[in-house]
Amino acid sequence: MNFVTWGVSPWGQPVILHAAWHLLWYALIAGVAFVLAHAAWVLLRPSPAPGPGSVGASGTADALPRRIVRHSLPARLFHWVMAAAMLVLLGTAFLPKAGLPFDWVGAHVWAGAVLLAAIAFHVVHALCCMDFRAIWPTPGDLGELRGIIDPPQFAKVADGPVRRPGKYPLGNKLYHLALVAVGLTLAATGLALLVRVPTPFLPHAPHSLFDDAGWGAVYALHGLAGLSLVALVIIHVYFALRPEKRPITLSMLTGDMDRDYYLAHHDPERWRVDASPPPITQ
Repeated sequence: MNFVTWGVSPWGQPVILHAAWHLLWYALIAGVAFVLAHAAWVLLRPSPAPGPGSVGASGTADALPRRIVRHSLPARLFHWVMAAAMLVLLGTAFLPKAGLPFDWVGAHVWAGAVLLAAIAFHVVHALCCMDFRAIWPTPGDLGELRGIIDPPQFAKVADGPVRRPGKYPLGNKLYHLALVAVGLTLAATGLALLVRVPTPFLPHAPHSLFDDAGWGAVYALHGLAGLSLVALVIIHVYFALRPEKRPITLSMLTGDMDRDYYLAHHDPERWRVDASPPPITQ
């Protein structure tokens, strides 16, 4: 299978032009196939029973607020701005390739600029105001796999209870890792490509930075990352719509989740929340 489209330079040398656009259909098929496979797996295997709710070092259940804060307002705004920008980028990139031609360049450039600004904001916000380590996979997350591999024994196994996740389950962390790789590739190559089109952001210098072979590699990486994002978006939307994930999805709108869900599905020792009552205002 060819992942890129090849051309010939003015000197007769083979050069990469861009990603092979027929891979769009493979990306769609891969995303849908994952959704169908997971849905079938959930239907055919017993649903894991959540472990008993306990609060450990976080105090008693009654000491916790009824609503557990999960996402701050800046984090939620970043998520929805990023989502809107990515959907515009995907639509303007691939709808013309799928046979729906329109003047897409301007919208694509502006959506890319919004995404670059959102990513820059998120990096700074995560480093200064969030526990950014909470989203990265660690060896301690491997204990969660026992609940996936052997669902009937989620709450009770021979050597003790299966480990419940902290704030972010292992699947959430792995998805974030994949999105970081794809997103940073898109951001870096997209920033370079801004010099190829007239924009108010960078000087128009289409022949700077790279030679023909270098620009071909940039276009190919940008396109392949975008194609990967198609499958990732399908998977993300699927999990966001699943009934058992609904409290997590709603928390991206409201910022919080119910205390009972937190105690049943998360380990308070791994995700510590503030048990102090809110300040009294007069």
